[in-house]
Amino acid sequence: MDYLHKTLNSILTRISTAPFITEEGRLYTKVPKKLSGVRGDLKRDYGKIWDDVIVVYDGPAYGATANHRDLVITFGEFFTKPQPELILEKVLWHELLHLLLDDEHRNNHHVKIDRIIRRGLKLPGDPNPLGTVGMAC
Repeated sequence: MDYLHKTLNSILTRISTAPFITEEGRLYTKVPKKLSGVRGDLKRDYGKIWDDVIVVYDGPAYGATANHRDLVITFGEFFTKPQPELILEKVLWHELLHLLLDDEHRNNHHVKIDRIIRRGLKLPGDPNPLGTVGMAC
């Protein structure tokens, strides 16, 4: 659990900037610069969405999911087992992009997400190395 928390904070600091610390937690207020290169695929208010997203851990959950209504990304039990940082970064981007993509019907989300992770964000290797970890995204 500590590894997951530390690694996610490290990733968020790298892709955004140092967080603003509050009593409730860390706020990563700077929209990642990497998103500017893929703006055409994102909702017009993607910066506002970024500001409103909350990343949480939920023990009973297993994989990672994005809740569109509440703008919550949940990491579950699977991610308490140490994962390479690059894999956790890809999972985080994957779930974020589910929330940020401008596609009201969510058609081809995974195709678009994989393309953005590979070409837009330029992360090496398989853009979705864990698949769905036994769960729907």
